[in-house]
Amino acid sequence: MSAPPRHRWLYLATHILRRAPSGIRRKPWIHLLSILTLSAAFLSFAATLTAAININEVVARWIGSAEMTVYLHKGTTSAQLDELRDAVLALDGIAKVDTVTPAQARTDFSRDLGALNEINAFISDEAFPASLDIYLTPTASSDGQARQALAKRLGEVKIIEEVELYDDWFNRLHALSTMGRTAALGLGVLALVVSILVVAATIRQGVSARRREIEVMRFVGATEHYVRVPFLIEGALESLLSMLIALVALHFLLNHVQDLAGDILPMLGSATLMRLPGSVLLALIAGGLLSGLLGARISLRKLEEV
Repeated sequence: MSAPPRHRWLYLATHILRRAPSGIRRKPWIHLLSILTLSAAFLSFAATLTAAININEVVARWIGSAEMTVYLHKGTTSAQLDELRDAVLALDGIAKVDTVTPAQARTDFSRDLGALNEINAFISDEAFPASLDIYLTPTASSDGQARQALAKRLGEVKIIEEVELYDDWFNRLHALSTMGRTAALGLGVLALVVSILVVAATIRQGVSARRREIEVMRFVGATEHYVRVPFLIEGALESLLSMLIALVALHFLLNHVQDLAGDILPMLGSATLMRLPGSVLLALIAGGLLSGLLGARISLRKLEEV
């Protein structure tokens, strides 16, 4: 006896969902190889994306810090330090000036060392000269010649021993940030292509293996949707599972890197590695699902020959 009309859609949906993983049960090793391949591709992309996010975080921290540091000769008094700060603050292009005493410099150095700060116990305050951290206005910050001219002018002051610019460091960070974003984009496109091709090849194998079954279903009046949807679900599940495996592996990988590099991370301005935000994780999961659907859809052109 056939199912009542009002329950027919539920019966069909349940039957389609039961048929969807049958291809995996028929050829588990092919699907296992496919899942491992996709997981490796997705993990490479997610790890590179995480690295790019951490590099951008470091760049943002450094850009928000002082753009020029003036180190003073030993013996400079607090009064001279304050007088120099007021004079520098009055110059064009200066947004803010912070004074750093030897004791403050030692404290900051100890904080930046993180777990290695016991080294600071063997260093006296005299090893840290007094200094001024100079923050520039946006106009001066974007003008390399203006920064160089200001540094040269400050270097002529007698009590100033050295003027340090961070142009090279900022340029390298920006270049590294650009390279990280480019690598993440390239690996993202590559992972998408690999996912589509691998799923398409795997589903195509399933279509060939179930040729007789498809012929029988069509003979008894099965619709094209009834025949095709299980393959689409199979491809989506395969890619989705691969993405989830990659994200779990990334979590443990980051924990391992955190344990190995935890002592030096404070030197870069952060005590912990940045993780992918929840919105990015959801986007990756959705991307994996859609790439599996697309790969399966491409492979279903094989059905036209069945």
